[in-house]
Amino acid sequence: MTFLGKIRQAKKIIKEAIEKYPKIAVACSFGKDSAVLVHLCQQVKKDISIFTVTTPFLFEEALEYKDKMIKKYKMNIREYKRKSGPVGLWKTDPDACCQYYKVEPTKEAIKDLDAWIAGLRKSEGSTREECQHIEKRGNIIKINPILDFTELDIWRYLAVNKIPTNPLYAKGYRSTGCKPCTHKEKDERDPERAGRWTGTGKCGGECGIHTQRLK
Repeated sequence: MTFLGKIRQAKKIIKEAIEKYPKIAVACSFGKDSAVLVHLCQQVKKDISIFTVTTPFLFEEALEYKDKMIKKYKMNIREYKRKSGPVGLWKTDPDACCQYYKVEPTKEAIKDLDAWIAGLRKSEGSTREECQHIEKRGNIIKINPILDFTELDIWRYLAVNKIPTNPLYAKGYRSTGCKPCTHKEKDERDPERAGRWTGTGKCGGECGIHTQRLK
């Protein structure tokens, strides 16, 4: 499929999802994929509901970028965050840390929704290769409009539409997340998410938001 074809397909999926599911919202992590996803969704419905889950461990640059983007694109957004929890959990049990700070707040964000829209891409890693554009996860529908976009497609879309990007990418990070578990790219031949949870059994994997039944 061509680049323009992928854009048309994504907008069609978003439009049909909004028409079918009255209670719907877009998940935004303020990474490069989320920037593209929100831009596409706002073209279909300007005031579409958006939610973001933040943790106490995010990069300062990422938080500043979040605030800038919310203001620039006048986002109709709600933020979910656990402000305190077990100290150093990311060192001793990264799975439990992700569960506490990311998965549980996401459950809260989607508990009253019929469907939610996510910025997953198949080419990001092996854990996402089998994802579908529309998935039933427990009692909620998950929509993945940009599933067929490649990493190059994402950067092309950002460039063409002059969308500001998280400054961490310019500093050598290829995939962004919490500061303790996110590392700069070491080898361009590595998978896109190789810098996530480096040195642990979760390296290149998932926090759990996209693999668990959330509702």
